[in-house]
Amino acid sequence: MESGKNKRQEFKVDTLIFDIDDTLYPCSCGFSDHRMREITPRFLEERLGFDTSQEAIDVWREYMVRYHSTLKGLTVASQEGRLPRKFRQEELGEFWANNCEFEKYLKPIPVLNEALEQLQADAGMKMVAFTNAPRLYALKCLEALGVKQFFSDERVFAVEDVMPACKPEWAAFEKVMRSINTQPQNAVMFEDSMKNIHACHALGMHTVLVHESAGAVTGEAALLGDAPCEQDESVGAVIRNIGQLRQSLPTLWKGRFVR
Repeated sequence: MESGKNKRQEFKVDTLIFDIDDTLYPCSCGFSDHRMREITPRFLEERLGFDTSQEAIDVWREYMVRYHSTLKGLTVASQEGRLPRKFRQEELGEFWANNCEFEKYLKPIPVLNEALEQLQADAGMKMVAFTNAPRLYALKCLEALGVKQFFSDERVFAVEDVMPACKPEWAAFEKVMRSINTQPQNAVMFEDSMKNIHACHALGMHTVLVHESAGAVTGEAALLGDAPCEQDESVGAVIRNIGQLRQSLPTLWKGRFVR
């Protein structure tokens, strides 16, 4: 007989919310490193006027650690006079959308497409994407991954849609919940960030940590010191790859989440 501490519980759910970066694709594909180490420094130098890549990255990292969003971080940095030129929010999404090599790094995962189609059609799940990245960039990611058809425009939430808040702030998650008319206890959030996992758990949402491997040191969360912890009490389940959705969480097809 299981002890009270180890007894698993089952919850009724109707909404699946997916982070995009390092969640809907494996961090080992290198796309996040490409965006953060190649494209973002170019943006900071070309559009914001930093003299050197190192100077730009130092300021970017400082505000990313604080806000976990390049767009919000640069917005605050601009307000605080830390940037050589004024930051215009729309420029970031345009630059990333036009300069990131989506097709080189992001590939459709057929088994994921099949799982999402079944969850939407057969289990009646609401499918939501929620990212701290700009909207234009987010849509390009979903298109490159071949999953855009599962996320209607009104269920794709980028950082502009929840500003001035952003993940992991409660106000950002609450705005998404209101917009999709879902209660936190009926929603499952898929994330690679422990900061966001903690926030979702505190709100009453169910959480799935997407953690590729114990030795993974790439990706945005790793760069920002937001190391995954599978044993954290805020983590409801762990999957190594989003393509293992059906294998790892079969009860979702019955409208249930077990933790």
